[in-house]
Amino acid sequence: MRALLIDDHLMFSQSLRFLLEDLDPGLTCESAGTIADAVARPGPFDFILLDYSLPDSHGTSGLTRVLEAHDEATVVMLSGDLRAGLVHELVEAGAAGFVPKSSDMDTLLLALRTMLAGGVYLPPYALNDANGQAAAPFVPSRRATDKPSEVVPLLSPRQLECLLKLVQGKPNKAIARELDLGESTVKTHLAAAFKTLGVNNRAEAVFKAAALGLLPPPASPPGMGVAA
Repeated sequence: MRALLIDDHLMFSQSLRFLLEDLDPGLTCESAGTIADAVARPGPFDFILLDYSLPDSHGTSGLTRVLEAHDEATVVMLSGDLRAGLVHELVEAGAAGFVPKSSDMDTLLLALRTMLAGGVYLPPYALNDANGQAAAPFVPSRRATDKPSEVVPLLSPRQLECLLKLVQGKPNKAIARELDLGESTVKTHLAAAFKTLGVNNRAEAVFKAAALGLLPPPASPPGMGVAA
């Protein structure tokens, strides 16, 4: 497994690197301090940890550039900005998860283990809206679907495959390449999956999947997945 840490705070980056390599001795971990350095690195990377604010980027612009350069990777955001609305904005832009920089050690380890297992970590407070109020529950457009066992039969195998790739932060282009499909076909499958889940966009789909426990197949260690 190959990872890239993009953060200009050397001590924080080194600490994360030590934690990752301790959790998975087979992991190769590289570091970059800017977006320019990161996009110049030859891939592929399995996952990328990206700081929200860097010397040459701030906000979703850095995420967009990293996803364009390394669309095969799962990109997880790091930030000291704890607004729930920001988490939703970043997930909608293509992030596969969000880890607050203020996380205690237990939370940080949970987040890292989840990512190493191929899952998605979302902080529990992100289930609130931008004003800190509990987000309105998603209402499925078909019959009630409170469990994965009730949702999965409503999705075709291709719809489920595309949805799980999206949950991992894959853009449509990467999903199409990995599943050997056309991008328009991927869009069609995702639109149908969104309708079944009763959601309207990428961020809502990721949060709904988290709430339902719809997980990509676990990698290593087993048993870890979407956490919220």
